[in-house]
Amino acid sequence: MRISKFFLTIVFISISILCSSQNKDSVNVARRTTNLIFSYNSSLIYPGLRAGLEFPIKIISISKQKKSDKKFFFVKDRFVTASLSWYHHPCFHDNIYLTAGWTMRRTISTGLVIEFSPEMGYSRTFLGGTTYKVDDNGNVSIEKFAGYNYALVSIGGGVGYDFSKTKAKPFIAFYKFNLLAMYPYNSTYYLRPAMEIGLIYKPTNFLSHKVKTKTIMK
Repeated sequence: MRISKFFLTIVFISISILCSSQNKDSVNVARRTTNLIFSYNSSLIYPGLRAGLEFPIKIISISKQKKSDKKFFFVKDRFVTASLSWYHHPCFHDNIYLTAGWTMRRTISTGLVIEFSPEMGYSRTFLGGTTYKVDDNGNVSIEKFAGYNYALVSIGGGVGYDFSKTKAKPFIAFYKFNLLAMYPYNSTYYLRPAMEIGLIYKPTNFLSHKVKTKTIMK
C-alpha cells in the first residue's frame, strides 16, 4: 500500500511538472523566408567575394526573468547554409570554393548577434602564373586553367548587429573569421584564414517555408 501511494505521488508530481513546462514552452509552426548573404571575403590581405543562402530550420525564442525583475530576451536561430566564395592571391592562385554548412546564431533584444558555423565543401584553385606541361615525348605546352581540386572544411565565428530588432531594417551587418582546411596538399592539410565583412538580407518573401518555432519562458 505504501509503495502504491509513493508511486501515485511520483506520478502526480511528474504530471504537474510536465503541465507546468507545457504552459511555459510553446511550439508553433510559422513561415520563414530564406536569407541572402553578400560579403567581402578576404584571405589575409587578398581580396575576394562571397554570396550565399541561409535556410532557416529552427527558431527558439527565450525569455529570462532576472533577479532585478528585468526580462532578458534572445533568439536562437539554426540555419542550413550554401555559399560560393572566391579570393585572389596574386602570383599564387585564385580559389573558388562551394560549401554547405550549419549556422548557429544567437540574437539578443538589443540587436547584438553572435554566431558559429562549421562548413564543408569543394575547392578549386587556378594557378596564378604560367603553367607548362611536358608530355611523355618531351613536348612542352602551356596548360590553361591549371590548378588543383581539394576537399574543404571551414570553421567560422562572427559578431554582428541585427537592424531589424531596433531600426526595422531587414538586414544584419556582420564580421566573421573563418579558418579553411584543404586536403590533400602535398599529402597534408593546407590551412588558410579568411575574414568576411558583409550583410545578411532578410527579404519579406523569398523561398519561404514552414519552420518550427519554440518559445521558452524561464
